[in-house]
Amino acid sequence: MKKVIVTAGLALLAGCATVEPEYRMIPTGDHNVGVRFSRGNAAMVSNGPAGSVMLLPVRYNATSKMFFAVAAFNTSGQPINFGTEDVRIFLEDGQRLYVQDFNYLRHQERIKAQRDLNAAWIDAGVEGYLAYLDTEGLPDRTRHRIAYRTAAGAYAVDSATIESRLRHAISTWGRNVLQTTTIDSGATFGGYVYADQLLIPEGTHRQIVVEVNFAGAPHRFTLKLVPSGTDFPVPTDIPAVPARTVQTMQRTPETWHWTDGPPPTRADGVPVIQ
Repeated sequence: MKKVIVTAGLALLAGCATVEPEYRMIPTGDHNVGVRFSRGNAAMVSNGPAGSVMLLPVRYNATSKMFFAVAAFNTSGQPINFGTEDVRIFLEDGQRLYVQDFNYLRHQERIKAQRDLNAAWIDAGVEGYLAYLDTEGLPDRTRHRIAYRTAAGAYAVDSATIESRLRHAISTWGRNVLQTTTIDSGATFGGYVYADQLLIPEGTHRQIVVEVNFAGAPHRFTLKLVPSGTDFPVPTDIPAVPARTVQTMQRTPETWHWTDGPPPTRADGVPVIQ
């Protein structure tokens, strides 16, 4: 018995000591892309015939999804439609990584909510059964009534919580995810792009190419994905982008408050002012 307790305690300590895997998104200057840095955070800019596209990689990513922000600035004389359908992600072997648009993310939240509701039904049944057992000695009709009320009450609370969580999740995705929008001449629009997460072992790195089609012109951004415990310096030959260029594009809710460039993140140990 003591061995079991000791083993369980050691397993618990080992779990507490486990560091959650994370990787850095390191920009490159490939495809004539310029980069403006601010305390290590990067804003990548690509210029084209109809305007400029800015990609904001996540400096430290330890979430369940790969994500980054994209913004486009229309300098043409015509309105341009722009959305997740214009973004493609390629791995180093040419394989495409599925881009998760708002419809996909919304549907996944609905599936998750349905699974939670199914589990809530089971939990409510267990609560009702336990209530039935706890009322031993009472008339059977009374016991059944108490069990039903207990189960119904438990399910009502759980289902209301699940529905509220679903509405909040869908609302959050709706505010953040890049969705098809018409950008008028001289205007900017942007949002976040999500994809399946990649598992990258320490001591290795992966490479992705994000291709953004803006008014028929491809803008390509190459990113190195490197585990945070692996030494991999930022390339030194990347063309720097002037502040005025970045500030001109910072007219979207995701970027307007970034005065010099992308802001620090909480992972940098610097307070983030929204």
